[in-house]
Order: sequence, then structure tokens, then C-alpha cells
Amino acid sequence: MSDGIEVSMVKINKYWLILLLLIISVLLIFMLNSTTPNKKSKENAKLIFGDNFISYVIDNNKGVSFNIFGVQDIRKQNSSLKDQVTSIIFNNPNIKVVDYKVDTGISNKGYKLVNIIVTAQVLTNHVEKADKLLIQFNNEKTTTHEFGEITVQNGVPFQNKHLAPFGEYTVGYPTLALDVNIKNNEKQSISVSKVYDLTDEISYQFKDLLKIKPEEVKHIKINSLSIKSEKEHDFITMTPILSYSLDDKEYLYNMPGVIYGILDSDQDKIKKIVHRLND
Repeated sequence: MSDGIEVSMVKINKYWLILLLLIISVLLIFMLNSTTPNKKSKENAKLIFGDNFISYVIDNNKGVSFNIFGVQDIRKQNSSLKDQVTSIIFNNPNIKVVDYKVDTGISNKGYKLVNIIVTAQVLTNHVEKADKLLIQFNNEKTTTHEFGEITVQNGVPFQNKHLAPFGEYTVGYPTLALDVNIKNNEKQSISVSKVYDLTDEISYQFKDLLKIKPEEVKHIKINSLSIKSEKEHDFITMTPILSYSLDDKEYLYNMPGVIYGILDSDQDKIKKIVHRLND
């Protein structure tokens, strides 16, 4: 009889022990959920962009990649921007973002350098413009950012048989200059009147027509391009367009792209962007 009582007591103790463990497990799960940060409840990263001027002829069906520079304000929050961004589009549906990459660089005085590399296509035969980035985060919130401006067009209006770059072609510049070699592939002379971008914001008008003889390689060196609005852009990516005549007909040639300010040090980039906050 006493043996039976002891067995029952053991069974009862095991039952209460299992129940107690279940209660503890539930409490632990509740405590973890209440103390573990929920990614979707995190505040979006605070971004400030520089004045990025992009004016480009996209003659590649797969699109062209552009750098858009800004800074992340990390004085109060230093979350990983790469892990937060889930989508990026322009405020123009005819400029399609086919891919993007978020890179972050050094930090200086509470600001971290951000480089959003956007691969874009233009979906029409017209000049398309945008001046805002719409960034969606993993908390499903979308924020709108002024980043400068982008102007793009496909290669339909341009002629790429008469002229071609030759030998060394300087792509990156600290200031608005141009230093390139261009070859005339034709058996007739070509007369160049102007170099400019799609928006005509940046240009250079030759005082006298620049003559390129048949099959000649011409060194074009311009020490200073003009900015129509006299606006100071932080970072410029542009296609220089040559306006020229051949056999009494007018043509446009889109030269390979060039960049200005993008080769600055990361620290200088941050200073340039943050300086705008105090203007």
C-alpha cells in the first residue's frame, strides 16, 4: 500500500514540474519578445543628399549605373542602411531602376558617407527628368529625398559612326574641364560648333568652328566649361555631346561619359554635402 502512494506522489511531482517548465518557457518567450528590437519598428535612417547632377545618354539596353552621394546622420542613430533599404525608384516612371546597391563609407563628425549606385534605363525616346528618390525601407515606409537631378535619353537621336574616341580619354576631373582625343572616321572634314550636356546646363561654344580633317585625330582640350545657371553642383556625371556638321548636315555625337567631383576623397565628399546644411 505504501509503495502505491509513493508512485502516485512521483507522478504528481513530474506533472507539476512539466507544468512549471511550460510556464517558465512562456514567460521567457514573452520577455524576449518584449526586449528584442523589432526591425519593422525601427526608425528610418536619416539621409541627406548632395547636389548630384546626372545628364546622360543611355545607349545600353541593360542600363547605365550612376553614383548618387549623400550622408547618413548617425549622431542619434547608427543603424545599418544596407539592411534597411528594400526598394529605390525615381519620381518619373519612365526612368526605370533595374538594380541598385547601397554602399557606406567613412564617418566624420556624426555623418556617414552613403553612395547609392543606381542602374537605370530610359523607357521612352524622349528626354526624361527626375529630381527625387523614393526609398522604401524594411518597415514598409517610403521616404522621398531630393538628390539633385537626373536627365536621360536613349541613343536614338545621336550619330556614332562619323566620330570616335581615340587613344587616351580622360574620364574623371576635379573641375569642369575636358581633355579628349576624337577621330574623324570620314573622308570629309567635320566642323564642331559646340560641346554641351542634354540639359544645356553645362556647355562650351567654340569661337571658331573646330575643324577635324578627314581621318584626323583631334585633341580637344577645354580648360573650363560654362554652367548656365551658375549653380554649384557637388557631383556631376554627364555625357558630353558634340554638335557638328558634315556635308552641310547637322549631327549630334554622344561622347563617352565623364565625371566631376566623384573622385574626391570620402572626407571631402562628406564636407561638401554637410556644408549645404549650413547654407
